[in-house]
Amino acid sequence: MKKIPIGYSDFKRILSTPDFLYVDKTGLIEEFLADPVQILLITRPRRFGKTLNLSTLRYFFDQEGALENRRLFDGLKVSQNEQAMEEQGTRPVIYLTFKDCKERSFREQVIKIKQVLSQTALDAPGLIGSALSPVEQDMISKTQNMLLEPAELSVALQLLSKHYKSVYQAQPLILIDEYDVPLQSAWTEGYWDEAISFFKNFFSAGFKDNPHLWRAVITGCLRVARESMFTGMNNLKVCGVSAADYSQHFGFTVPEVKQLIQNYNLQSIEAQIESWYNGYIFGETEIYNPWSILNLIEQKGVFRPYWMNTSGNDLVKEILGRSGVDAKKDLEDLMTGLSITVPLQEQVVFQEIENTPANLWNFLYFTGYLKAVKIELPPNVAKAQVHLKIPNSEVAQIFDDSVQYWFAQKKSLSLLQNLRNCLRDGDEEEFSLIMQKLTSDSLSYFDTSGSEPEKFYHGLVLGLIVSFSDTWHIRSNRESGMGRCDILMTPKNPDHFGIVMELKTHHPTLEADLKATTLRAMAQIEKKQYEQELRSQGATKIMKIGIGFLGKRVEILSNIMNGIC
Repeated sequence: MKKIPIGYSDFKRILSTPDFLYVDKTGLIEEFLADPVQILLITRPRRFGKTLNLSTLRYFFDQEGALENRRLFDGLKVSQNEQAMEEQGTRPVIYLTFKDCKERSFREQVIKIKQVLSQTALDAPGLIGSALSPVEQDMISKTQNMLLEPAELSVALQLLSKHYKSVYQAQPLILIDEYDVPLQSAWTEGYWDEAISFFKNFFSAGFKDNPHLWRAVITGCLRVARESMFTGMNNLKVCGVSAADYSQHFGFTVPEVKQLIQNYNLQSIEAQIESWYNGYIFGETEIYNPWSILNLIEQKGVFRPYWMNTSGNDLVKEILGRSGVDAKKDLEDLMTGLSITVPLQEQVVFQEIENTPANLWNFLYFTGYLKAVKIELPPNVAKAQVHLKIPNSEVAQIFDDSVQYWFAQKKSLSLLQNLRNCLRDGDEEEFSLIMQKLTSDSLSYFDTSGSEPEKFYHGLVLGLIVSFSDTWHIRSNRESGMGRCDILMTPKNPDHFGIVMELKTHHPTLEADLKATTLRAMAQIEKKQYEQELRSQGATKIMKIGIGFLGKRVEILSNIMNGIC
């Protein structure tokens, strides 16, 4: 069986190593050649094959080493397309990657960009005999030696295009990988305006106003708003995760994974593989996470959150942690396996990601943390609506870890663990003390804008879902208005207590004081006989808990039912 090339993203190196596995994605070349668009932006989550696919395009079209490179494609899908193969080796290629441009200041970022452009200029053909003017040749030389100022750097891509065209007598193909990495750093580190101003000029000169360009392919995780980056670029086509075009070429399709499962004798765990790593939908194509599948095969069927252990998750934890109460309500639904519905926003405005839940969930959709189960345009609605869910078990663990991270940040995680013990054992007194402590420690974290305790309630629910799902089957039901939150916890071990929990906000028009609020919560438990559902699931020991909240104050009333009644 072929070896798994973990960490390799150079097409030539993989295909030149006989015992390396390669899943044939050269259909991308055929689709690209059939597409009349000049500038193509493809956005996909990290580790879904963007760099390898750009490398594939590079070796297919590049005039340098064309004859040697042609042999790389023998036996692959594109080699069966005679019309496509006529284009092999016919273009000079300019390749840039911004994957390492992750600096903490704009000054440091410019140095990184200079390094990228310097390497690209050094890879260019020599200047002797070039049709460039002496001034243009001097700028190429300064690009190579990292001597250009930021304003001058913005025209470097156009100048290199002119140079390649003059030498090869053919307009070049420009490939840019991870174009949005420096912009994400600019956003998180606080120099967004400087960075976006530079890149707007850089891409405009390189693509919008470049008469020397044949075509270009740009990849990244996100589509930055046209107004920020691609102003006036009418020759741009964007293919994000919701687009049908190019949907089969990034990530592994179901037939591809089934073939890998058969080739590597993993049929016995096929259902688990689907649960862990499947679930993405690009356009209408069902996709597996390729990074995780390759690592699973390399580790001979050992299930781990391979994608979760790559870079990028810290940013997601921070963004989720700073989100508001409405986002946490949605997160509760997502973590219990439900879907949420938000307006589809194909473009990301970084400055607005945290402003509304819709911005947040679209950001997580395009970066691979959520999947679209349906996209529709209902009548009388201006924007398409996207129904989002957590795609698989691996990504669910990222959300779990994010919630654990929030509680750990506020030193409340150990209290939650103690809470588990007293709920499991039916310790009413200790439960009350821990709840008081949790309210004191955590309410200020989940409620930074006032005295609305619903933020704490949903923080508590998320904590229960994440921390306690190994001990109980947990169901959380919410209603709007009164901040009501039912929690039913069915024990997986019959020796443990089942829990009915009702949380209510004090409402002055309904009760005189907080104690009355708690009585109202307990009365609802009794009236609706929630414990019967627990008994039907086999629970014999039940603790009924009514909780009333007023700001940071909490009142608790509990009732133990031990044995079958």
